Amino acid sequence: MTDQQIIFDEKLINTRKERIKNKFPSFLHSLAINDLKERLLELEDNFLEILIVGQFSKYWSENIDHKKNNYINDEEFLKISPKSHDLVISAFHLHSVNDPISKLVQMRFGLKKNGVFIGYAFGEKSLIELRKSFEHAEIKNFGGISPRIHPMIDTPTYGVLLRRAGFNYCVSDKLHFEIEYDNPINLIKDLKSIGETNGLLNRNKKILTKKFLNDVLNFYKKNFLSNKLQNKYIATFDIICLTGWISKPKSLM
Repeated sequence: MTDQQIIFDEKLINTRKERIKNKFPSFLHSLAINDLKERLLELEDNFLEILIVGQFSKYWSENIDHKKNNYINDEEFLKISPKSHDLVISAFHLHSVNDPISKLVQMRFGLKKNGVFIGYAFGEKSLIELRKSFEHAEIKNFGGISPRIHPMIDTPTYGVLLRRAGFNYCVSDKLHFEIEYDNPINLIKDLKSIGETNGLLNRNKKILTKKFLNDVLNFYKKNFLSNKLQNKYIATFDIICLTGWISKPKSLM
């Protein structure tokens, strides 16, 4: 690590995901996988060897409809042989690592000369409603704010990270989703079920009191009603898609 700040408890995050990776609500992953399938069709490349990286990479491997793919967990040092794959896919892990550039470099080393990298990560305004609700409850109960939701990287910054990792042709764009919930408590349960709860090193480790949680939920219900007739509450998810090439892509030739 050079100029990267250590803010995540990566061991805790990976342990959480390892614990639930065989049974988790997959709708967000499925949204990204459907987008991935469309991008692969647009690339019109015959990817013979695909590697998927992340704690949920097995699920991605089973759902991308490609026979020759392999998958590995996210670890400090990724188990990737140099120049061994035509396509490397990062499946929802870059947004919660301390040194995303290091991970990108390791994945780039695993690509063949004409290889392509595609990565998906949460970013921008993801969980903005829940973040504001927690902040309200923190100020009301404690007179200040402690971190409850992970900081999010925006789309242009992800593009900068790609270039700094050594990719010559970089594209970053955003998929915006607004998911409706009958009750915001179900959103919190979903986040726990996909291992995306607070994994910050300086997180508040006190157990949430019933009063504090009620303040969070009441603020959420008051301010983020999506459908007044059906009492639905909105939850924003921005999914950043990163694409990087080693050599010039065919579309630019």
